[in-house]
Amino acid sequence: MGHATALSLLVLALLAGPAEAEIYRWVDAQGVVNYSDTPPRLAPVEGERDALIDEALTLSGVRTQIEGLPAQVRAGAELAKSSPLPAPERAKVARIIGDAFRAGPILAAVRAGLQKSYDATQMGLLLAQLRTPVARRMATLEAVIVDPHIGQKLREFAARLKDAPPARERVARLAQLDAATRTTDFVLELRATAVASAFKVLGALMPPEKRMTPAQVDLAARNAVEQQRDAARQETLLMFLYVYREATDQELDEYLGIEAGEPGRWFQTIYRKALTEALTAATETAVSQIAKAFRPKPL
Repeated sequence: MGHATALSLLVLALLAGPAEAEIYRWVDAQGVVNYSDTPPRLAPVEGERDALIDEALTLSGVRTQIEGLPAQVRAGAELAKSSPLPAPERAKVARIIGDAFRAGPILAAVRAGLQKSYDATQMGLLLAQLRTPVARRMATLEAVIVDPHIGQKLREFAARLKDAPPARERVARLAQLDAATRTTDFVLELRATAVASAFKVLGALMPPEKRMTPAQVDLAARNAVEQQRDAARQETLLMFLYVYREATDQELDEYLGIEAGEPGRWFQTIYRKALTEALTAATETAVSQIAKAFRPKPL
């Protein structure tokens, strides 16, 4: 998805059984369901590079998610009730963070990453897949994650699950989707880079003898984040249960095949690398500005 990067592949291979032939189920651009014992051959979409990149960013949901990022991080900062800062200063921090995470530069960085590693064949196949009904349906469902109040809605949703737990088969499908998209791994990677960036900026404000080396910073950040792996996996599962709550099991099965496709993996690798670098820079900017804003004044 876009949280799990919303990518698409037309083909979903359904194994009929260990002694039977492989059967492929796929949906064409007109929404017609097809079955065959051979996979469909997709014609790559052709066009000008930058136009295709922009279309992929839009259809995949990446653009929507990045554009919703400033409001999300600002809302998160404003709702940090456990912060020792009074409300006016929390609001100041929220403004600094919102400005550091402006969508324009982050989106530009992701676009530049795709331009640098552009592959016409992979992009053409990706867009053929992103234009399919299942891909469009999932992108629509995934758009809910840009809601600045998504955290509160997830907590309310989790409370309802206690009385109506999901079927084990549903959980298994979503766990497979997490594995295919590596969403939990990506979230943990982003957290590690954010923590390391904060250590780096704050360390610059400390006396030289108390600063950690870059290797120590990276190790401390990754150790801290690795302890959150099980919790992060549960958070991803909860998010998937909420985001895809209106999707049928058949749609999830098709989407699982979609996410495992080569064009999707190509897109995810490039987009996530560029996004991680952009968010790391934004985090360093935010922490630096916050440190300056609240630096004790000399007596």
